Amino acid sequence: MCEDIVVALHEIGSDPDARSCVIRGAGSVFCSGADFAAVSGASGVDFVPAFERMLESVARCSLPTVACIHGAALGGGLQLATVCDFRIVADDAKVGIPSAKLGILVNFENVQRLVLLAGIAVAKEVLMTARTYSGKEAAAVGLATRSVPADELEDVSYDYAEHVASLAPQSVRGTKRSIQVVVDHLASVRGSHPDSVAAIDRLVVEAYQSEDLQEGIKAMSEKRSPRFTGR
Repeated sequence: MCEDIVVALHEIGSDPDARSCVIRGAGSVFCSGADFAAVSGASGVDFVPAFERMLESVARCSLPTVACIHGAALGGGLQLATVCDFRIVADDAKVGIPSAKLGILVNFENVQRLVLLAGIAVAKEVLMTARTYSGKEAAAVGLATRSVPADELEDVSYDYAEHVASLAPQSVRGTKRSIQVVVDHLASVRGSHPDSVAAIDRLVVEAYQSEDLQEGIKAMSEKRSPRFTGR
């Protein structure tokens, strides 16, 4: 699915008639995150880079992107929303990254994106407490651009995208590209501190292969509190 999204965004971005792009879930939620039962262990080693390629394709899509967040944006779902240019969220949506409840470590780039989007304090609360926010709360702390009643979400999201699409394409695309250059500059830590970031990368892989992740998955399925051991 990650690779399919990369291809689709390339096709849309190459369409000379396209002016904006709305990203939304096909079902009852925007995105509830990865199926960790499927991507834990060795599979996680393949999933993380594929997921990162998909996020980069969204972040660097030449078109302005609007995330239409309904139901939930959890884990990878919030990380996907974070790389969109704008996030319109239903008031009653659930937003968060419950990685600490599972034993997952969010990779360096996504921690960085969250800090740049909402600030250090919010990033720490999101990742270290595994808190879930309502749509209204998400907008209040900077995780979302705007929150709206659920029955207005689709109309507002598409109206927002159409408004951006009605503006001068060279101005909008040029501004997006300029901001991305600023983000790249602020996010250049991987190149300047390669050893430190490589150590975090190893921790991410270890988390996907950990006993704690298996315990987190089992506890979630059994609807009980996990008993983590740090292994």
